[in-house]
Amino acid sequence: MQRRIYVAGINTRKLRDAADSVPYWLLSATLLRQKHGLPSWLVSHLENRVLMWDPGTFTEDCISYHGYRAFIDRWARSRDEYLQYDEIGDPDATAFYLHDMRKRGYDPIPVLQPGGDASILSEPRAAIGGTVPMGADDRAAYLDELFYHSGVAITGRIHLLGMWRPEWFRPYFAGSGDSTTWIPRAPYNRQMSIPEWLEQYGEQNIPYVRRDSIQQRLVI
Repeated sequence: MQRRIYVAGINTRKLRDAADSVPYWLLSATLLRQKHGLPSWLVSHLENRVLMWDPGTFTEDCISYHGYRAFIDRWARSRDEYLQYDEIGDPDATAFYLHDMRKRGYDPIPVLQPGGDASILSEPRAAIGGTVPMGADDRAAYLDELFYHSGVAITGRIHLLGMWRPEWFRPYFAGSGDSTTWIPRAPYNRQMSIPEWLEQYGEQNIPYVRRDSIQQRLVI
């Protein structure tokens, strides 16, 4: 199955140049906002990119809801995709923002936070968030529950936020993911060079292999 892994976290010229070989970029409005618009060093390199815009609400001092809408109005091209404004760990607020953005005429990719309404996974496009802080077993149990047990017919394109490893994708019919792992910020990220990391981004052929034994959360 063909999967698309976006590079995320670009916020400097150096990272822009390092990621040049990968055409798929997930860009954070929070990281890139400036008083007078996008940095000129970035604008000049977007022409041939496939972009997905993200509000970046996982960071402190993130862009406001109003600010994100204004950002999308100014910088999202007609061919670009953009995620809805969301609040990490708050499925009710996230659902409100999706409803409000659509009411205002926006067409964002809806984001499912843990505890949210899994029916949005039946839409033509959807993203699953909230898995990055989870341990491996909890993440597998949560995704197994959504893909195998929720009763939702998942036929559209699913994006797994913050996920890139082939073994994380194989059990799920998800078409794309993203990650900042390629950025050398910590010892783990420096285990390989940036070019070596980036070989795992872009278009990747990762077979879909359904789990033989489905994991489930224990409800106590």
